[in-house]
Amino acid sequence: MPIFDRFVPKERGGQERNAFHSTPYRKMFSELDETAEEVKARYPDDSKTVDAFLRVLKESCKARRKQVLEGEWQPLKAEARFFLSADRMSAYACLLPPENNGEAITLETFLEDLHYEGITYGVLQDEIPGEFALGYLHIFPVARGKPPRPGEDGKLTELFQRRTNMHTEIRDGSEVDFGPDSQVQPIRKGTVICIIRPPKEGLDGMDVAGQTLPSPPVVSAYVPKGKNTIIDRGGRALTAGVDGILYIEDDRFCIQEQKIIDGDVEQFQGTLQISGNLYIGGNVDGGVVVEASGDIIINGKMGQARVTSTGGTIRVQQGVYGTDGQTFLMSARQVQSPVLEYAEVFAETSVIGETITNCVIRCGGTVYAMGGRGMIADSEIHAGESVLCLRIGNIAGGRSKLSVGYPPHIPESWERVRAELLEIGPILEVLWEHITKLKKLGRRISDHEQSVLEKLLEQRKLYIERQEVLKTELGIANKALDKKSKGIIRCEKLYPCLDVQIGRFKEEITTIEEDCNIHVQDGILRFKK
Repeated sequence: MPIFDRFVPKERGGQERNAFHSTPYRKMFSELDETAEEVKARYPDDSKTVDAFLRVLKESCKARRKQVLEGEWQPLKAEARFFLSADRMSAYACLLPPENNGEAITLETFLEDLHYEGITYGVLQDEIPGEFALGYLHIFPVARGKPPRPGEDGKLTELFQRRTNMHTEIRDGSEVDFGPDSQVQPIRKGTVICIIRPPKEGLDGMDVAGQTLPSPPVVSAYVPKGKNTIIDRGGRALTAGVDGILYIEDDRFCIQEQKIIDGDVEQFQGTLQISGNLYIGGNVDGGVVVEASGDIIINGKMGQARVTSTGGTIRVQQGVYGTDGQTFLMSARQVQSPVLEYAEVFAETSVIGETITNCVIRCGGTVYAMGGRGMIADSEIHAGESVLCLRIGNIAGGRSKLSVGYPPHIPESWERVRAELLEIGPILEVLWEHITKLKKLGRRISDHEQSVLEKLLEQRKLYIERQEVLKTELGIANKALDKKSKGIIRCEKLYPCLDVQIGRFKEEITTIEEDCNIHVQDGILRFKK
């Protein structure tokens, strides 16, 4: 039913409101103040609007009285006054009484005035008749707008930590964090990295004048899509596009592709060969042989095994607890492990650990033991640059052998060649003695003795050739060792015994020393700075 049909009496000529005599100012204003307080109590959020309307009504009353006086007390009909809130979300009305026996106002006229004032939306159809019946100088709401309902911005829920430690190799600094928070994050293809909630549009509102009030725009969530990740499941998930290691770079999730083996690797028959990077989620033991062309990360422990990286770094997250002569690590870059026990290690660049005991280590750079215990004990280390640690040896004694400042094969080669030359000398003397005796027989030598002589001469020739080769190798090693070395061995505490070699300089340290900085200066092996 149209609003006018609901409010207009069926008989247009029905009884009208009784006319009012002129009302004194004070009484009118008092009534307006009273009704204003009542409506503010009912609608506290509209207090400012009601106060503003009250001021307008009082001015209107003054103007009407002035109009009556200047018109020599001509009748002035009743009329409705309307007022919109500042945000146009509410409209109020008040009926001003007739003056000097003027014509009263009907509900039909009131509704027409409401309509022609442009108040067309949210009209309080059910409440207006009752409020209208309360008579003149009564302030009451006539329309309420519908505020826009805001939508919801898109939301992103990240299911993995933002870890930036993508590179296994440590390029700056000597310490590796082997704690659980530093572990890399392996991820399988198809695994959800982030849950994406699309934005939800809001609903537009409308003010009492019928003007649309747009809902605030919503924003889609930023999706940190990086290398090897896919927006999947209808745009509601960021997933892994490959198996690999998850990391964050430039505020985006990325995946370094690599082979992942869940759990332990033990009792594997043959050689496990991988092209690229390899992540093993558990332990490596049982004499297995593992080889990869990239980085190898073992999240558990390593025992009796042979692990080789032909082009990357090896990291054993929980330590190497090997078997003498049965545990080998060979890396084209670094070897990293919190514990290295009973292992033979070769690294082209450096070795980083916290405790190194009963190991043989060869590396082209520096051996670090600067975190945790920072201890090296009962080990043989050949480092192309230096050895830096907190402590060498322990109170129980033992012996370590450290050579620094030259490619690791040079001191070893020098020792080996010298030892072999020392062995060849006596052998040649014995051969020459037997050859001389047989030659003295002259024509009296038998066929068997002649055969023995020929064999001895052949052996002597081979040994002489080998001796010449060794002399050449020794010359090369001597030339390398003669070069000035910047290699140092630095530790806060040193327990005996320690055999030190820097170039040709050797020393056995049999005393407890502190703040050691072993190096060569002015042709002398020094222990302090």
